[in-house]
Amino acid sequence: MLNQQGISKVISVWESGNKIQNPVKKELFLDIIEQMANLFSAGSYYYYIMDFENLELNIVSESVKSILGIEPGIYAVSKLLEIMHPDDIAKMHEKETVAGEFLFKKISKEQIPHYKVVYLMRMRHSDGSYKTILHQAKTLVLSNDGKIQKTLGIHTDVTYLNMPVDHKISFLSTKYPSYHSIQVGERLELNEKTSLDSMTKREKEIVMLLSQGKNFNEMAQILNVSPHTVNTHKRNILKKSNCHNTTELVARCIREGAI
Repeated sequence: MLNQQGISKVISVWESGNKIQNPVKKELFLDIIEQMANLFSAGSYYYYIMDFENLELNIVSESVKSILGIEPGIYAVSKLLEIMHPDDIAKMHEKETVAGEFLFKKISKEQIPHYKVVYLMRMRHSDGSYKTILHQAKTLVLSNDGKIQKTLGIHTDVTYLNMPVDHKISFLSTKYPSYHSIQVGERLELNEKTSLDSMTKREKEIVMLLSQGKNFNEMAQILNVSPHTVNTHKRNILKKSNCHNTTELVARCIREGAI
């Protein structure tokens, strides 16, 4: 019952805050979509096209089966919301409300396609276990009345990172200022810097390898250095970033779009 209430609230946000009056007729090319999804992913992922005109998924990639154990043919909006963790669906309408306020009130219509909305959530695999998913959504088509008509959604499996799901949301752009890790209910604070800005080239390489789940010996072999050297770099990285552990560091960098 609680999950159904959360789903209804999410649908209400989508229907009221982004009601499309004048849709655009535009063909989407699958090869371009796949290239974009590859650029946004930080691991194993699947993608889909969300059509807000009728709240349907137009396209779902085959890889949803390997990540969630679900056939792409039955993966619809209702299924997406149904398998979301109850705690996350209860908060999702708040995150989507913040996203709507940012996209429609804080930036211009021309800027909307240049931003992606990023947050973490948990989704239930067909075997009953939960996967931690990095959700990224980017506008592909704006309607003639300035509403979001179609988005590209990329869901990356980051379960192996043991990242805490704290319901923060980020708005990332490579062309305009980015807003990082906004707590639902707080005001939008502009933060253009990422945690990697103060890192050396080698430190950035190590953060990238950490995000891929590599251990000290594997990183040492890849970088052709000793495990001790890798450990020294790691201590310096955590000190520079003010992070307590690797999980916190990787989680922050992924949210910031730095990796």
